[in-house]
Amino acid sequence: MKLPFENCYVVDTNVLITLMKYYPQNNPTFKAIWDEIEELIKQKNMFSTSVVYDEILKYLGKDDRLKKWAMVHKKRFFIPTNPEIFQLAKDIVKDFPDLLDKKKQETGEPDADPFVIALAKSEAVAIITQERDDPNKIRIPTVAQHYNIKCIDLFEFFAKRGLKFIKE
Repeated sequence: MKLPFENCYVVDTNVLITLMKYYPQNNPTFKAIWDEIEELIKQKNMFSTSVVYDEILKYLGKDDRLKKWAMVHKKRFFIPTNPEIFQLAKDIVKDFPDLLDKKKQETGEPDADPFVIALAKSEAVAIITQERDDPNKIRIPTVAQHYNIKCIDLFEFFAKRGLKFIKE
């Protein structure tokens, strides 16, 4: 297992959706955010699982900016599932079967959550997710905590990276 590296992140699908919806890449106000993300990707310090890519392609959002972004970044950002990640994801689902989205299971849609956690565990990195602990539902932060994986949300990521909104 690799040593934890504080400035590396696995990104959940909901983070990419939130970024594209509320902090659009084509808006100059958010240039610093996207520059930081691009730099982290270039350094191989920010990535996600190919199952997140699959979720994005199935995403029924109002526009296709996220799909276009994902396609451009497919080789640099989305890590293919290898046997180790697949086994870790299976073990996570065995320990936390309620992590899986029942609707997605019924329709055969991809469910990235166990793969996001498995990749973070394998690489010893933090997860960025917009999910919160919920006493009524098993979520990524709950499972991550069980495996001693750090979880942060976008605002924590912004703060950690020194990204601020300031008036010029």
